[in-house]
Amino acid sequence: MYMRNLVLFITLTACPSFLFAQKTIISQEEKLQLLENLTHVIHAYYVYPDKAEEITDYLKKLYATAKYDSLNNPTELENELTKNIFFISKDKHIRIAYNPGLENDILKFNASGKNAEKISLADLNKERQKNFYFRKVQILPSNIGYIEFTNFAKPGKEANKTLAAVMQFISNTDALIIDLRNNYGGNGTMVNEILNYFFENRTYSGRAFNRIENKWTDSYVGSAKKKSEKLFFNKPIYILTSSATFSAAEGFAYALQYLKKAMVIGETTRGGAHLTRSFSLGNGFVGFIPYARFENAITKTDWEGKGVIPDIPATSENSLLMAQQDILKKKLLSADENEKKKISWLLNYYKSKTTVITVSSSIAKKYEGRYAEFEVKFENNELKIRDTNQPTIQYKSLKPITETLFQAGEDYQIEFLSDSNGIINAIKMYWEDGWSEEIERLENDRIK
Repeated sequence: MYMRNLVLFITLTACPSFLFAQKTIISQEEKLQLLENLTHVIHAYYVYPDKAEEITDYLKKLYATAKYDSLNNPTELENELTKNIFFISKDKHIRIAYNPGLENDILKFNASGKNAEKISLADLNKERQKNFYFRKVQILPSNIGYIEFTNFAKPGKEANKTLAAVMQFISNTDALIIDLRNNYGGNGTMVNEILNYFFENRTYSGRAFNRIENKWTDSYVGSAKKKSEKLFFNKPIYILTSSATFSAAEGFAYALQYLKKAMVIGETTRGGAHLTRSFSLGNGFVGFIPYARFENAITKTDWEGKGVIPDIPATSENSLLMAQQDILKKKLLSADENEKKKISWLLNYYKSKTTVITVSSSIAKKYEGRYAEFEVKFENNELKIRDTNQPTIQYKSLKPITETLFQAGEDYQIEFLSDSNGIINAIKMYWEDGWSEEIERLENDRIK
């Protein structure tokens, strides 16, 4: 039964409670019933038995001192109970919610297999409409794969088929970036399903304690089937995180990081490690109670309260560019001459997006002039360039990469060259495909 209830937690947390009758006042009798049900559920199922005792004792103490007597509004009561529980537990997953719609579905789900099947099918349809949370899959410049998904869907025939298609698409790339910056968790089983693609052999990843079953279970990742299907991915992997990355997404990043399969770039994550199940508490209230925890094979602990700490700290906004730069720098070491030119162009392009370089006006003015059909001018404290053969095209801003190298829009890069006397006498233009061309400055435009 607990497995069915676990599925229910995953699928129904967003159930619209406004479709069901809402109470505006909670009676003292209903508060007592809520507290009795809540303390029973925490005592019986919370993942840490000793901490469960502390929480229930604390809640009973507060009730005895009339802490909740004046809280007659359901929203006020749910917030206060959640705050009080967190004061003892420091667990970011545990919370109380007034959601009559969700409670109704929990009761229906547990009442019969037929109801459970109907609810599960409805949820499958919702996940299908969201493409099982895969938002973007693409090949970035220099053959870098990129996957962004915002949740871990429930594994199943359709979800697994979508996942396989995603992995097939990026299977021939040289490196992979997995974007979890807006991923808030989801189904823990799907975490392992995705991890299987990154381990050639069956690998011990740790063990899990389930309070409901009161036992530890060893956990493994890796699938011979993925290897035989040629979907095993053994290239460099980078994971992007933010301060909003949570729960199952953290577990995914944590596993790959400590099993030395991926580098994490971004911000320290929220720090919620426990698997959670939803319980009916009566009168429209629902309790989200963590019942299981994971112990990593390497660290012998998890990320609860600490979050996943990135290998390379970066703001959420810059983490993608930093991952691309790190990949390209490593590719540069073994690339041939033509590929080196392309990679260098990309590195300079990304540098123009992340680095602030100031070129003094006195130096910028030395670059002004005509270089064949190209005209460079310094105006409004900004260096610009345009092709005079295309009079309808406006000037492009030149963004400094170094004091002499500039990015011209999205198209090309310009390097200002000087002779032995320090006089600017030419420009060198670089394109993304590795092509470059040197263009001399017109003689009457040579400015010292």
